[in-house]
Order: sequence, then structure tokens, then C-alpha cells
Amino acid sequence: MTLGRKTALILGTTLCALVTLPSAAQAAPRAESLPSKSGWLADVAPVAAGLQSHLEQRLADVGQGEKPAVVLDIDNTSLATHYDKGKPVQAILKATKYAHQHGAAVLFASYRSADSRDSTTRQLTSAGYTVDGLCLKPHGDSPGKAAVKLGCRKKFEGEGYTLVANVGNRSTDFRGGHYEKGFKLPDYDGQLS
Repeated sequence: MTLGRKTALILGTTLCALVTLPSAAQAAPRAESLPSKSGWLADVAPVAAGLQSHLEQRLADVGQGEKPAVVLDIDNTSLATHYDKGKPVQAILKATKYAHQHGAAVLFASYRSADSRDSTTRQLTSAGYTVDGLCLKPHGDSPGKAAVKLGCRKKFEGEGYTLVANVGNRSTDFRGGHYEKGFKLPDYDGQLS
């Protein structure tokens, strides 16, 4: 083998190795790049304040026969799953308590398994939430998170609810509409699921 061929072979092998390395966009998210709990709560606060303000205005103007409702995601939206497992996100809990006291149902749409219905209900009620409805991923093949969440919202509408607010932390919590106003908590580019 000539020196030129050896060099080309070494360069080719090196390039192949570099091509197989994951890029920053492909690399798995690192938990240490997430903010502290207090940083996350500071990022949640303005969204929760906007939700509270919207509910105060919207629930003061409920039409005759209208059944207003708030739809919430669970993990890292209603419950601080990553930062404080099983504990509520206090600012969201406060807004939902206001909603419930002013005639709105508190509904949950989650990609959690249908088998977790009882344990999920217990978690939410233990954290202080009223659970007027809970829609989970159906048994069997799933059409994906966005389709499941959309199906939940359509189901709630079919039960006569007007979904005045939809609260979540992932883009899949909002795709397809079927709610009046959305409130997105931070997910830090998908790192906080």
C-alpha cells in the first residue's frame, strides 16, 4: 500500500467515525442543563398569572347554559413531576381552584396509560386538585401524543364542555385546537417532558 493510499484510508476512516458521532441536536438532553426548581417556577409564574387573569375575565362572562372547563396536562404542568414528584405546581393549582370555585370544571388530558387511571386520580386529588374528568391514552396502539390530547379535548367538548383554557408544557398539548386559549409552561426544548 502506498503512502497516499494509507493516508486516504486513515482520513476516510476518521471521517466515517466523525459522521457517526451524534450532533448536538441529536444528543440526548442532559438533566443538568435544566434550570433549578426555583428557576423553573420563576418561568412558570408569568404563564400561571396569565391563566389566572384569563380565567377571571372569562368566567365572569359565562353564557346561559355554558359549561366552562379548564383542561390540564399532568406531568410538569399540574404536578411538578421532575422537580418535586407528586407535589402540585402551586400557581397552576391556585388557578384551577379559582376556576372550580367560579363554576368551571377541572379536566385532565394525559398521555399516561389507561391502566394508571386510579393511581393518577389519587395523585391529583392528594395534590389538592379537583378531578371532574380524566382522559388518558387508550389501550392498544396509540396514534401519538398530539392525537391523544386532541381526542381528549374533543371528548370533553362532546360532553358539553366549553374549554376556556388549555394548559400544558409540550407542543403536543396544543395541536389541533379545540380550546379557546392555550397556556404553555416551559419544557426547555423538550428536555422537561
